[in-house]
Amino acid sequence: MAEKTNIKKCKQLVSNLKKKVYFKSALAAYNKKYSQIVQKLVADGEQQESANKKAYRLVLSQLHDIMREAQPLIEDVINSRIENGEISDASQARKSIAGNLFQQFVAYTLAQNILVQNIDKDVIVSLSSNVLDEYAVIDVGEDKQKPDSDVLVYSESNNTPIINFSCKTSCRERAGQTYKWKLLSDLACCNCEHKHNNENCPVTKYSLHYEPKRKIFMYFITADFYNELSNPQIVAMFNFFDNSYVAKPHSSSEKIKTLEYIIDDINTIY
Repeated sequence: MAEKTNIKKCKQLVSNLKKKVYFKSALAAYNKKYSQIVQKLVADGEQQESANKKAYRLVLSQLHDIMREAQPLIEDVINSRIENGEISDASQARKSIAGNLFQQFVAYTLAQNILVQNIDKDVIVSLSSNVLDEYAVIDVGEDKQKPDSDVLVYSESNNTPIINFSCKTSCRERAGQTYKWKLLSDLACCNCEHKHNNENCPVTKYSLHYEPKRKIFMYFITADFYNELSNPQIVAMFNFFDNSYVAKPHSSSEKIKTLEYIIDDINTIY
């Protein structure tokens, strides 16, 4: 039987990520945490094969700790690359690496969950795709708005939803850009009786136009590096997302799930 397209693409994503300079160094911290989870599951009576599979789900809620534990590994690579003249600004490198690495760990782990069939739907994980160019562009007068996007989960079937993930190490980091698109899409799709021929209606006022061909779910994932989930102003923004997650074992807000529950949500949607 020929291998499914989504399985091929997830394998390719995993392979490509393992070739990236910083990711392959940080992967040692990830693999260590994954192995610890497997060992605990086996010690608690889980069969080895089942433990290996279950650990890919549970490790999602450990990505905050993995990121922290990977920092000295990344620092070694940065220092080595500076010495070799490959980069010149360590501070700038650290800023970009942290955000990129978190997105990559999310995508990598979702792909692994597909490969071990914790996610048993024919979906694809991607860090870059032109899918949103086709399905998520909102006209705002003569301008166009697309959502901030870090990771996508989608099926090649045209009548299925698309899940767009904004993955940030902190809650304050560009979250507003993501839920701005969500607000615009909700307005543009509004069928309020006061909408037509009403200059005070935001849809008319801002010349919003959007014809959704596929449902777009907007999800927010944070590593919550600065423990911001106890801040009411920060937590309030999660009302605008379809789902929100924290990559820690526990969430301090009932509005935000721990990241392992994303597996259930993906399986439910598809």
